[in-house]
Order: sequence, then structure tokens, then C-alpha cells
Amino acid sequence: MRISRKLPLAAAVLTLLSIGAASAVSLIVSAETVTDQVMQKLEATADGRRNEARAYLEGMKLDLISMSSAMPTTQAFYGFAGAWSALGTEPSKELHKRYITDNPNPPSQRYLLDTAKKDNFDRSHKQYHATFRKHLESLGYADIYMIDPKGNVLYSVAKAEDFGTNLVDGPFKNSGLARAFTQAMALKEPGSAVFSDFAEYAALGGAPASFLAAPITMNGRTLGIMAIRVPNAKLDTIFANSKGLGETGETVLVRADGTVLTDAPRTPEYDALKVRLDMANLPVGSETHGTISDAAGTELFAAAAPLSFGSAEWSVVAKISRAEATAGLMRGTLIVLGVTAAIIALAILAATIFSRALTRPIHQLVKAMTALAAGNTQIDLPKEGRADEIGDMVRSVAVFRTAALEKDALERSTAEARASSAREQAAQEAAKAAQQREVQEAVATLGAALERLSAGDLSTVIGRTFADGLDELRADFNTSVRRLAETIAAVSSSARSIDSKVMHVDAAARDIAERTESQVAALERTSGAVGQMMEAIRNSTERADEASRMATDAKRSTDLSSGVVTDAVAAMERIEGASREISSIINVIDEIAFQTNLLALNAGVEAARAGEAGKGFAVVAQEVRELAQRSANAAKDIKALITKSGTEVAKGVDLVQQAGSALSGIAEQVTRISDHIHSIATAANQQSSSLGDISRSMNEMEQVTAQNRQAVSETAAGMSGLAGDTRALAAIVERFNLPAGATRTRAAA
Repeated sequence: MRISRKLPLAAAVLTLLSIGAASAVSLIVSAETVTDQVMQKLEATADGRRNEARAYLEGMKLDLISMSSAMPTTQAFYGFAGAWSALGTEPSKELHKRYITDNPNPPSQRYLLDTAKKDNFDRSHKQYHATFRKHLESLGYADIYMIDPKGNVLYSVAKAEDFGTNLVDGPFKNSGLARAFTQAMALKEPGSAVFSDFAEYAALGGAPASFLAAPITMNGRTLGIMAIRVPNAKLDTIFANSKGLGETGETVLVRADGTVLTDAPRTPEYDALKVRLDMANLPVGSETHGTISDAAGTELFAAAAPLSFGSAEWSVVAKISRAEATAGLMRGTLIVLGVTAAIIALAILAATIFSRALTRPIHQLVKAMTALAAGNTQIDLPKEGRADEIGDMVRSVAVFRTAALEKDALERSTAEARASSAREQAAQEAAKAAQQREVQEAVATLGAALERLSAGDLSTVIGRTFADGLDELRADFNTSVRRLAETIAAVSSSARSIDSKVMHVDAAARDIAERTESQVAALERTSGAVGQMMEAIRNSTERADEASRMATDAKRSTDLSSGVVTDAVAAMERIEGASREISSIINVIDEIAFQTNLLALNAGVEAARAGEAGKGFAVVAQEVRELAQRSANAAKDIKALITKSGTEVAKGVDLVQQAGSALSGIAEQVTRISDHIHSIATAANQQSSSLGDISRSMNEMEQVTAQNRQAVSETAAGMSGLAGDTRALAAIVERFNLPAGATRTRAAA
């Protein structure tokens, strides 16, 4: 192959190899960079959604615990539980008829009905429903439930098909709500709650549902269960935020088996519990990233962040299609290929032009040499004045031309040329050897300096000047070492700053200790309030005993009544009038007994919240309740005796007259009983007020304690972290030998 063809071909091959290698490396690095950037964005997105969902669920849990321990919740539960037994043999059907079948509102707005206006259950519903409905609407819950220990759903805000059913043997006994009820009933620790994971819920037509449940307690006894149905729409809204994820990116909540628990915003169908992802490369419980496939087989880039709530273990998965994530890389690849092809074409064109410029004078020279070989010494030798190899060749041919005329001179000239060439070659070899020695010495010097630098000696400086072309390397090395020494000195300064921060944290710890002393003072004030409460309790006990003695006197007076009235007709009229008055009094007594019972119940609740300090008062409150109940029963018995006395009038005037006298004595004693019971109620009010003071003091103390505990925790964590950082910085700085003038600070251990 001729040189005119070899040169363009060689230029094209070399250009292709160099540009191809550079382009391949560039594309590989770009692909890795793009993948890393996509994964970092997905990890940040998954972490953000995980934190947002965790905060929402934990807030809902705390709200449920607070709501289940509130007094209005306890009162509402007693109201619904007391009215449940009066609904007949099939309370579930009756409640369904009132609040579901006969509800004038559409199914999604059944909660707007306040009462069915029939009995005590409806009155309790009207009294408490508005409060729970407002709470549900303000926080966006799907539903709020009250369940008695037998599993009866006494109350529901939304009035779905589960309202009024039994979770033990009813149609929803295998539901998530039933599991939450069973687990909550088994809780022993106060202030705790359980969570039932997402599952299809038959009461909602198979839609996904999850539940939170916490016990309603009083005096350490579980009265029932309060539950919340977690709103799917809120979680869907959290995970629907796909900002920064392009056209195919999205974030979903996934179980360990790959089941998607939230709706994917990119699809028209509701995906919760209907779609599964292949999570083999993203195991639940660890922060990881990789590639997965969706149900359609599309390859996805994905990052997972673990999320635990209750007994549930989930992963928050942020994903985007591989095609969209690498679209920019493909465009870059096409651009690189186009530029490469253009450069190769230009290289071939330039090589062709250069080849022709190079081979044309060579071709002319070949023709001249051919003529010279034929004996033509009159040949024309163009380009003889060129300074390149072609000019040398032309001049060499000219030598051959003149050799025919001056053979001897040519031989002498040739000998001198050989000698001159040998001298030049020797000089070149000597210069090359000297240059090689200078390079070796520079490399050796630089290697020794690098060895000292790797050992941590930052005072290393290359003072010897290198040969031309290498001295810039020495200057760059010295500049790099100086800047590294300055960086290490800055790290040492940071260690001093960290030590100062540790001292500030220690001052904060002492401040926490002072606040703890203020807590002790608050406890002493609380103790004084408890003493006042006990005094009121003793007063209530004395009055209750006096009321009991008077009731005994009333009975004795009834047995001793034996007077006989003189006018039978007048006696009958007085009996009738007295009966009406006694009935009114008995109703008043019954109402007073009911109010006393309610006040005693509230006092018992407040005593339970007071903890150990209120145990004694809780016992007294229980005795007052029993006394009020006995008073109500006695009133009912008296009313029965009056009715029986009316029937006995027909048996004889004598019996009517004796009954009238006895009833007069009873009326007088009952009036006195009423007065003393009123005194008991007044004392109970005083006790309730004292308990209120105790509750507020305890709340303040709990808040301060919580703040102190948080501050101590943060202080300990901060001091531990700062101390560890200081030790690490000190260890790093100790590895280096700083030059004169640089400072080093050892961090406090």
C-alpha cells in the first residue's frame, strides 16, 4: 500500500482509537454519575416521606392516648354503655335502623345525624356526638369508635356498617378492627396503644383500612376501648408528592412482601393492596437502593427507607423508570457519537491533504532519481531549499548528481559528512543521557518527599531546583504541602471550638439541675393540696354516717307509728295528699341520688388521675356512690310501700289511719335525709375542686419533668457526639508533623 493511502488511514485509525477510548471512559463515568445522582435524589425523597408519615402516625397515636384518658371520654362511655342494655334483645339491629337505615343523610354524611330522639342512648348520642365529630373533622380521621369489653361497638362517628356490631362473634370478628380491639384489651401498661396493619375491610366494601386502639381506664381497670380508623386519604396525600421525580417517579408505602399500601398517583386505579413490587433487591428494614420491576415488568430505579409503627414493618419506596432517569445520558451518547464521526471525517480530510503535500515532492524526486540513474546529470532538482526531510532527500540526490562529476570530492565530502554525523550523534546521546539523569534525580527527590508526606511530615519542602520543565512540578508539590498544613492547622482550631461547645453544653446541664430543684418545690405544693383534700374527705365521711343514722331513725319511727285518726274520710284525703307530696319528694331524692352518684364517679376519676395520692379518696368516693345508690333504692322502696298502702285502704279504715300516721313520720325523716345528702353533695363538690388543683399541679410537674428529661437526653447526646468528634480530630491531627509556625490543639478526651 502506498504512503499516500497509509497516512490518511493511520490518521483515521489513531483518531478513532483516541476519541473512542476517551468517549467510552466519559460515557461510563457519566452513566455512573447519573445513576448516583438519581439514587441520591430517590433516597432523599424516601427519607422525607418516611419522616412525614412517621410524624403523622405518631401524632395520631398520642392524640388517641390523650383522648382515651380524658374525663369526657369516660363519661361518654358510661352514657353509651348504660343505655346499650336498654335497647332490647337486638341492640345492633335497632342502632342500624336508627342511624343507618333511617338516616336521612347519604352514607358518606351519616355522621351529620345527632340523635334519633327515642331513648337514653339517643340523648347520650346527642350530648357527646358533636364533640367527637368536631374532633374527627379537625384532624381528618376516617372514624372514631368506642367498644365495650364484650366487643360491642357502642359508638361510631362515621356510622359505617361496623356500628353496633360485635367484634367477638359478629360479622367483622376477623377484621383489623377486631384484632386491634383484642390487642388493646390485653394491654397492661397505661398510656399505650396498638396498631392493626392495612387489610381489606368488609365494612367498607373491601377497601383498605388500618386501626389504632387504646384502652379507656379508670382506677387501673379497663372500661373499654377507643379506636381510630386511620385515614387512607391523608397517607395517600403524603406519598402523592412527586416533586422532583419527573414524569414517572413516585413514592409508595410497601410491606415486606411487596404489597403497595398507598395509592400510586401515576395510575388511574386505586392501587392499595392490589399491586405488588418485586422487593428482592430492597429488603424491608434497611436503607438501600437498587433496581426493581413493577407489575408490568418495567425496570425501575428505587430507594427504600424503613418505617416501623407498632408491630408493622414497612418500607417507603421512591422509584422512577430507568428509561426516564437515563434519558439525558442517551442524548449525551448520541451527541458524543456525532462529534466523534465529525472529528474522524475532518482527520481523514486533513490527513489526505497532508499526505498529498508530502508525497508529491517525493514522487518528483523519484522521477529525478530515475533519470539520474539512467545517466542524466542535467536533471532539475526542485525544493532543494526545503528544511525538512524532503529537502534533505533532494539535496542527497544533488550529491549523487555532482558525484558523477566530482567523484573524489564527493567521497571526501561523504567522509566528512559521516564524521560530522557521528559527532552530532554522540553529542545528542550525551545530551539525552544528561537529561535522563536530571529526570531520575527529580523523580527520586519527589518520591522521597512523597514518602515523608505519607508518613505525616507536613514540614517537607523540596528546596533543590529541578531542571527546566520539571521545576514547576517541585513548586506545585511545595504549594500543595503548604495548603495541606494550613488545612490541618484549621482542623486543630476546630478542635478548640468543639471543646468550647462542650463547656457550653455542660453549663446547660447545670441549668437542667436547677430546674429539677424547682420540680421538688412544685411537689411540696402538691402535697399541701392533698392534705386539704383529705380533710374534705373526712368531712364527707362524717356526714354520710349521720345520714345513715337518720335513715335508721326513720325506719324506727315508721314501726312505732300507731296513732289513729278520728275522721276516716279526712284521713283518706290526707293520705292521698301526703302520697302526692311523698312521691314528689321521692323523685327529688332519686334525682339527688343520681347527681351524687355522678359526682362521686367524677371524683373517682380525678382521684385515679391523682395516682397514689388519690387512692384513699377513691375509696371514699366509691362509698358515697354506694350510699347514694342505697338512698335511691330506699326511695324506690318507700314509693312501693305508698302504692301498697293505697291498695290496703280498702281492707279497713283502721289500717288506713295507722298507715297515715306512719307515713307522716317517714316524710319527716326523708326530708332530713334529703338535707344531709345535699350536704354530702356540697362536700363532694369541694373535693372535686381540690382534685382539680391537684390535677393542674401534676400536669405542670409532668410538663417540666418532660422538658428536663428531653434537655438531659439532648445534652448527653450532644456531649457524647462532641467528645467523639474532638477525639477523632485530635487523632487525625496527631498523624501529621506540622511545619514551624503551625499550631496543634489536643481535644479534650
